[in-house]
Amino acid sequence: MVVVIVLTRLLEAVAIVISIFLAFKGYKLRYVVATASIVVLSILTNLVGLVFREYFPYIALVNFIITALLLGGLVFYVVKNPEKTKNFTPPKEARCPVCNVLIIREDELCTAKISNYTYFFDNCDHLIQLLKEPDSFVKRGNIFKGNLEEVYVKTKDTGRWKKLENTKIVEEKGKLTPYENPSPNSKVINLKEILNRAKDYLGSGNI
Repeated sequence: MVVVIVLTRLLEAVAIVISIFLAFKGYKLRYVVATASIVVLSILTNLVGLVFREYFPYIALVNFIITALLLGGLVFYVVKNPEKTKNFTPPKEARCPVCNVLIIREDELCTAKISNYTYFFDNCDHLIQLLKEPDSFVKRGNIFKGNLEEVYVKTKDTGRWKKLENTKIVEEKGKLTPYENPSPNSKVINLKEILNRAKDYLGSGNI
């Protein structure tokens, strides 16, 4: 029984660390709160066990199992569904690194995380422009070099956030627009080559 109690305390500590991690990594508040709530629920359940001492071993064991399942399920969902769990709301003073204009509208918003910094773009056209010519924007001081980790866009046809590599970028009316399911006759650009070149340049070290 001592082992179960110790493991439960460790699990609660892990949940606290995960909650802090989610908060600093830009996940939605609801998932940070949900993780913290699992810790609170576990502590309250143990307190109930102290009141009903004759059932404490059973309560402690059930509490450990439920806490492990809840925490494991939440972490699995968050990791597998970053498009749904991340917070893509730009800071108030966020500017597009391509046009240097304040981000006001979010209907065409795109993001790119380079090392520990997230850049916001007012449309997909500007995002692709930067990915095609990252050296130009680095030299101007618009962005800094580092590992290109995450690139997200909001698709026009569904309005959902998706990883750039999981979308189709279509050229229409002189602009590049992200789609999940573009029409068969759409002109789709080669994303893989653009992303690979950008990653190679940005992650190649200092200028």
